[in-house]
Amino acid sequence: MLRCTWLATLVLAATIAAQPLAGEEVLFEDHFDGELSPKWQAVGLQQDDYRIRDGGLEMRVQPGRRTRDTPMLMVLLPFTTSQSVTASVEVTPVEPFTEPNESAGVFLTDADSREFGGEKRNLNGHLVFSPGSLEFIGQAGEEGDPQQYALKFWPANEVYGALRIIVRGDYGYFQVGPSRTGKYLNFFHSALRKNEPERGFCLSASGGPPDRTHWVRFDNFRVTRH
Repeated sequence: MLRCTWLATLVLAATIAAQPLAGEEVLFEDHFDGELSPKWQAVGLQQDDYRIRDGGLEMRVQPGRRTRDTPMLMVLLPFTTSQSVTASVEVTPVEPFTEPNESAGVFLTDADSREFGGEKRNLNGHLVFSPGSLEFIGQAGEEGDPQQYALKFWPANEVYGALRIIVRGDYGYFQVGPSRTGKYLNFFHSALRKNEPERGFCLSASGGPPDRTHWVRFDNFRVTRH
């Protein structure tokens, strides 16, 4: 089991400067002005579970922990995980998250399920970016021991910018940014399944309270290929 550490202060080494991208191709974007793009697929969501309001998409936080069947809003797009693709979206809870592990974010999908994602999540009363970042805390030669890594979480303040999923070389990377000063925060990364016949991204929210409604807002969803 990895140890979890709350970051109360900023660590300069955890940020990187924004890098200009050449040859960027927009695969899909939705600024949620007026109507939802017809390319979105509501998977398991009821009509009253989402709405367009004041230039943003608001989604009801589904009760219960996230499972394969947790509802989502998904868009399928023409790309593979061997390519370089980035999805970004701004995520803002309308009501504060109060339940353990209540969360909302963006995920890489296959035809009907999530594989890799990044979220804002309630962790012990703190809103954090999740998954966090791994930091080696052991001695030289212990790098292969998972017990020698701490999983650190960063406070999910809006100043740090949008959630970003970067797909590159059959790996998924969770990043946040750019911040108001043009910096990026790099978090978890993982190998991805290869050769899935369909790929896309989704927005979803889960872990909400069973006895009242929480909403979360998504702004400026964009997917680009480089």
